[in-house]
Amino acid sequence: MKIQADLLKGFTANGFAIVPNIIDRKRISLVMENIYKLYCKFSNDESGFSGIEKPWNTNLFHEKLIKLRKNDRVSFGAIYDSLKTSLSITHLVTEDKVIQYAAEFLRTSVSDLAISEPMCRLDVPNDKRNNLGWHQEQSYFPQNRNGLNGLVCWIPLIDVTKEMGAIHISPKSFLEGPVKLYGDIDTKKDDLKSTQINVPEKLVEKYDDVVVSVNEGDAVFFNMLMFHRSGMNLSSKIRFAIQSRIHIATADDFCPFELINYYNPFIKQNLIEKNYDCSDIPDNKRKPVSVMAKSKTNTN
Repeated sequence: MKIQADLLKGFTANGFAIVPNIIDRKRISLVMENIYKLYCKFSNDESGFSGIEKPWNTNLFHEKLIKLRKNDRVSFGAIYDSLKTSLSITHLVTEDKVIQYAAEFLRTSVSDLAISEPMCRLDVPNDKRNNLGWHQEQSYFPQNRNGLNGLVCWIPLIDVTKEMGAIHISPKSFLEGPVKLYGDIDTKKDDLKSTQINVPEKLVEKYDDVVVSVNEGDAVFFNMLMFHRSGMNLSSKIRFAIQSRIHIATADDFCPFELINYYNPFIKQNLIEKNYDCSDIPDNKRKPVSVMAKSKTNTN
């Protein structure tokens, strides 16, 4: 498959491209159904959804999920952790069109690619706990050491407007190269709060701030070194979106790694209370991103 010349040119020059209408709606519906079923599992609340064919598309589902996140952060976190292993998400991000576009943007073949930790974000209105500031994806996913041999694929599961917290991108900012960060790094003291590894404001100010509003079925591809951030969700609904990071595994700068097993303690305790033997599951904590932290910020 050959992608449009203007998309390839735009990605090369600016570091990102928006590809409209490439995601199968059936795949999106399966992911949303998975989210709904996990909500029912951890909330024990299916009230109001009887007879509705696709309850995950209702305002009521948004309202209930927002309420759960507000009143029961641990159960909401269990949904989030469970989604990390969702086969429907893995299937969506490895669809032929997605992988073929990624290969074209990276100017390589599909057989050279690797993927790391596809995940689904559930961004509730006015969330300040997990809203990331300006950052480079390579700070969190450093498999390709120079950052140029990988990209992010960002896929909305619903239409995402500026009001809903559309992502912000700084075109051409990837030309700064990897920003090496020292000091002032949030080391994630709270397991339910996102680690922050932000780009210094003086670098962000050099570039434009472009709001990327996209629709269900679209995909945004951008360089791992691109400055970007989530917008604040000011709507009354949850912003559902999937991200995956795709790398050139055959490049000489690639370093694979194995994620340390993390077992959600809330889910483990629930299993114990149901008389499942969990003696082989260790008590552990989610480890923060490892960064060098000393006195100053330096850039390449």
